[in-house]
Amino acid sequence: MFIFNFYIASILTICSLCQQAMKNSLVKLGLLACLGACTKAKPAEQIVIEGNVQNIQNGKVYLADAHSWKRLDSTQCQDGRFRFTLTPDSSFTPQMVSIHYTANKPVFDTTTSTEQLFKRIGHRMLLLRNHTIRNPDSLRAAHVRFSSGSTAFFLTQGHTQLEGDAQSEDGIRVIGNRETDVMFSLLTADFGWLGNLEGAKRAAKISFFKNKITQNPYSYYLLQEIYNYKEQYTEQELRELVGSFNPEVQQSTFGRKVNQYLVTRIDSEQPYPNLSLVGPDKQKGWLMDNGAKVNMLVFWASWCGPCRQEIPQLKALYAHYKDRGVHLVSVSIDEKPENWQQALGQEQMGWPQLLVGKEQIEQVKQKFNFNAIPFILVTDSRGKELKRFSGYEDNNEALYRKVLEEKLSEKPE
Repeated sequence: MFIFNFYIASILTICSLCQQAMKNSLVKLGLLACLGACTKAKPAEQIVIEGNVQNIQNGKVYLADAHSWKRLDSTQCQDGRFRFTLTPDSSFTPQMVSIHYTANKPVFDTTTSTEQLFKRIGHRMLLLRNHTIRNPDSLRAAHVRFSSGSTAFFLTQGHTQLEGDAQSEDGIRVIGNRETDVMFSLLTADFGWLGNLEGAKRAAKISFFKNKITQNPYSYYLLQEIYNYKEQYTEQELRELVGSFNPEVQQSTFGRKVNQYLVTRIDSEQPYPNLSLVGPDKQKGWLMDNGAKVNMLVFWASWCGPCRQEIPQLKALYAHYKDRGVHLVSVSIDEKPENWQQALGQEQMGWPQLLVGKEQIEQVKQKFNFNAIPFILVTDSRGKELKRFSGYEDNNEALYRKVLEEKLSEKPE
């Protein structure tokens, strides 16, 4: 899995940590929490976050969005104690947040790039203990592997307590927050991600997801994770999973987003559009070849590690199928053409290369129904989908070959 621009977004937003705290946090919190208001909803319950954290210096602490690091509110910390009190509007939807603070005292070293960035500007994030992991030896590994899980918790209505020692590698315990409990319990499960599973394995994974939703039908976290990987599901699978949540969750921002997505996504029987895009020589080229038996569209970017890792597999496929009616094309979503050109020089891919214009990237992602790269779409000569693949795995080449061989072996109609 490689979520678009995760590392780029982190670098671009780090400067926001140095800006002044929001003056009107309560109003802006409501705007950030939901894209649209739910009409005639009951008044939202107050949000209280109370901290009792040892070895954190006196001064301001900040409540921030866990992904963008944008500050939502600030409060004073005295002798390790602080308290955020927020009154959200009726449109509030739980979101992932973290606690930032200024730290002059040295803290234990970490190897994560996020923590290194914070050290340079004198800020820290509270590291949170995943209390659902019972093996103490695995606790620290969970911090390193899942940075969002170790520094983020859910902003929810009600009373959340944070207790522990800021200088301890054990992290801070989050108490009284069931959304965070659900998130921590599934950090190693890749909840929502189906990848390229088929048959019984796919059915078993979906059954696991549905059971977790049935056990926690109130969980906005589970719905958000389903939405993040929505393109990996069929329409029926999505409707069944979303239908397992409480009505209140189904009517939330992400619930409405899923329904809107189902309305606008391209029908599986409809061909994808054949776009004209620019090539490395600045000449236009077509995405698909209507004269080929099979089109294999590879969406990637120079900054995507798994995409670059997959290139040797693609080279082997191209050498084997280039004279057998398979049109292979790589389509970059690099925002900077110079980075794309540099990667082409390094990778030396012998098949057609195209670049999506920066202003077209979101539109192309919507048209071809993907949210993460590497993403491979296999179509017939008319552009009708045969198979889609998300993410990089060592065995992907065998999966690609299976689809290509099945299509190439078909007798002409």
